Amino acid sequence: MVDINKCSQRLITFSNGERYPLLVDEMGVPLWYPTLFITTQFRNANMASNTMTAALSAVRSLMKWSQGNEIDLETRFKSRHFLNEQEIESIKSFAQQKHSVKNVDNKPSGSVVRFSSRRMESARAGLRRAKDNVTSTTQYIRMTYMANYLEWFATRVILNEAKVVDAESNKSIYQMVNKLCKLRPAKSKTSRINARKGLSDEQRVCLLDMVKPDAANNPFPRDLQQRNYVIVLLLYYLGLREGELLALEVSDFDFQRNEVIVARRHDNADDPRHNPPVAKTLDRRLALSQENIKAVRDYVLNIRKEIPNTKRHKYLFVTHKNGPFLGQPLSIKGLVKIFSVIRNAEPEKLGHLTPHVLRHTANDRYSELMDEKKVSAAEEEKTRSYKMGWKEGSGTAGTYTRRHIERKAKEASLALQANFKKDKKDD
Repeated sequence: MVDINKCSQRLITFSNGERYPLLVDEMGVPLWYPTLFITTQFRNANMASNTMTAALSAVRSLMKWSQGNEIDLETRFKSRHFLNEQEIESIKSFAQQKHSVKNVDNKPSGSVVRFSSRRMESARAGLRRAKDNVTSTTQYIRMTYMANYLEWFATRVILNEAKVVDAESNKSIYQMVNKLCKLRPAKSKTSRINARKGLSDEQRVCLLDMVKPDAANNPFPRDLQQRNYVIVLLLYYLGLREGELLALEVSDFDFQRNEVIVARRHDNADDPRHNPPVAKTLDRRLALSQENIKAVRDYVLNIRKEIPNTKRHKYLFVTHKNGPFLGQPLSIKGLVKIFSVIRNAEPEKLGHLTPHVLRHTANDRYSELMDEKKVSAAEEEKTRSYKMGWKEGSGTAGTYTRRHIERKAKEASLALQANFKKDKKDD
């Protein structure tokens, strides 16, 4: 029997650019059932690599739980002995813990909560403290994939043994999976007051002034200022997602027509990044102002082309730091570092700044413009959906317009109160 604590997850890249996660043993051989599960249930359904990786991580956690409790799932399912309520409670507890993807000295990551015949309240008392637990959202996703695997695996084992799943076994499998799904934590509802919003007018001015090349308070070295300025401009004005920004190629820009194409390029064989960023939304063509397209052109012609290794790929933003990644496409980690520098330079005004906050900001500015031009709600939603890459009628717009809606609600409330005072005088 394979020792799951000696297994590891790997992400391989095929010649066509497809990224494919695998769970392999200490000899590098893929584990049969997890590989079959990921292939038939996710890859064949055209799921993204990140989704497959998350599902495989959950399967690995389930296997760690079963090994820690000395439960051979295949043997159990062959004998039609499915997991009982106490065992499922134990899985829930284990799914709540932080599990390291990588092993150190072949030691298990995360502690297995062994169950006993004692009351479940006593077992829960032995759980690790909250600081060692994952978020409720992560636990929810992990338990969902665990349930998917249990259902698939139990069915597969019985089919291999008997060629058909009898009605009683099918009912028992459903009950086992349903019990686990019911134990998933409730999805957390973000407070509308504390939900992520775009920047205020004051914060917008602060950010744009700070990142201008040669600005006195620009926190970046001179050789990085133009690149980072263009990054902020595209996020701020176009509302791009992180993956869309980092997937941009130089050829996506039409410098004659002042336009850029935001394209989906999943599993691009030309992307040398191990975990390449991708666009989640729909393809679209967006216009750029003369000033902004000039900023992009200046970066391409005056800075990017002078950096070694940039001719080996087409991606717009590259790493400037000397070392093995010099000239390679900028990674998500590199983008995160850029925004960390900005936050640290102005913590009071920009302490919560992220690329996604700028996506919210772009939507706030778009709402303000539509109000100014008195565009109808239907037309506004249609054009906004195109600009952001959403399907028409998806309803996603409401997530990105909180600050604007809050401001309009405040103005309406004050207007109503002013009318109330006027009405009292009339009386």
